[in-house]
Amino acid sequence: MAHKAVRRRMPNSFICFCSLIGSLWINWNLIWPVFMPRVNFVFPKWCQNLQLETASLVWTKQANGSVISTIGASNPQKTAIALLGARTVREVAFGFISITLPFYWQSKGLSIFSIGVLYSAALIGSALITLLLGRYIDVIGRKRILIVSSLLWAVVTPFLAFTQDIYLLCLIMVFGSVSPTGKEIGIYQGVEQAMLAKLFAGHNRTKIYAWFNLVGYGAVALGALLAALVGIGSVGSGQKNTFIWVAIAYAFAGVIQLVIYFLVDDVVEQKHEKPIDEKSGYRPQKSVRTLVYQLSALFALDSFAAGLVVQSLIVYWFRVNFHTDLTQLGLIFFGTNMLSALSSLAAAKVASKIGLLNTMVFTHLPSNILLILVPFMPNATLAVAMLLARHMLSQMDVPTRAAYSMAMVSPDDRGYLAAWTNGARSFGTGVTPILAGLMLSVSLSGIPFVAAGGLKVIYDISLYFRFKRVPIDFANES
Repeated sequence: MAHKAVRRRMPNSFICFCSLIGSLWINWNLIWPVFMPRVNFVFPKWCQNLQLETASLVWTKQANGSVISTIGASNPQKTAIALLGARTVREVAFGFISITLPFYWQSKGLSIFSIGVLYSAALIGSALITLLLGRYIDVIGRKRILIVSSLLWAVVTPFLAFTQDIYLLCLIMVFGSVSPTGKEIGIYQGVEQAMLAKLFAGHNRTKIYAWFNLVGYGAVALGALLAALVGIGSVGSGQKNTFIWVAIAYAFAGVIQLVIYFLVDDVVEQKHEKPIDEKSGYRPQKSVRTLVYQLSALFALDSFAAGLVVQSLIVYWFRVNFHTDLTQLGLIFFGTNMLSALSSLAAAKVASKIGLLNTMVFTHLPSNILLILVPFMPNATLAVAMLLARHMLSQMDVPTRAAYSMAMVSPDDRGYLAAWTNGARSFGTGVTPILAGLMLSVSLSGIPFVAAGGLKVIYDISLYFRFKRVPIDFANES
């Protein structure tokens, strides 16, 4: 009896893995070279003085005869493009893992409280490392810190798929830069902000931070969309098998980022006028430290509130309350992150009219009211509508906050300030996923949304009245 030949199908999980790797490659090799030279054409008024060009490799011959390659060795704009490219790769991975990881853990029986503990461990551990490194950024070297962090990411994150031990997962989350929020985690953002402040001054700094934010949220949106594709592609295949490829793809993003940082030129390093003690690190003046601590405290309050509604916990809330599937959730958060990305460009325009501080406060306040309204919506459609409306405004304060902070201190103090303020934000966010997990495990009500919105309103008012008369003396220094 003749047997009919059986045609073996390629695993859906392998197809999903190839899609993610392919999207990262296409983004770096095709989208950036085509899109960025046309930024000035599409937004001529916003980018008139910010001549963004496609990054290119510059080969430099050293005195000893060896040849090294750097990106934009003679062009700060090209160096900025390289940093934006690294952020793109990183944020695609962050947006992707923040949606797929809680889905995978829920399928393996981890409780919402355990997931909250893991998220808090990731954020607090990241914050402590960032704060400890704050005084040593310019001693160790900005590039070197980013390269080592990317190497750790690439080495440890594949083990996410092979263990459910909560202690090992905590270590992987901390040292592997696994983002529970879909947004920045680790030392990357603070160091990159200090690098960009070295390259640009004045209103151009606000513009580059707007693009920095736009790229970040656009990439997170792409990561969410990829998570939706994984949800479609994994139908009928084992979740364990799918997640192995997800973890490997996430590690591969760390490798791409490492290569980009290795090629970035040393123009991003800060040369201090006075030598820095390698043991004690850089220590700013008391007035600067006081300013940094006050800003850090306020940013920590804002992040504490944001931690109550991190993307992964909102995913869980929609999943349990409205039974939304992975594909729907991926599309929802693709939309929220795209709106956040587009609002970044508007922030630079608004800031040029009403000032940095006013833009920070008066766009953030109404977004917090919309956040409070989300759990009071009677169905998923209206809840999603409130969430989308909130994201049209909620991130306009991010590029202006970075530009405002950098304008308040001298170039020598910026690495210290960036590390402290970003570390404080991670620390503030780190405590609250446990609280939010407890709230959601006891009751699936909207308490986290209401608490987050209320605390953010307090942050906005406090920030405005504390700093409305503080001068920004270093806005034009790079």
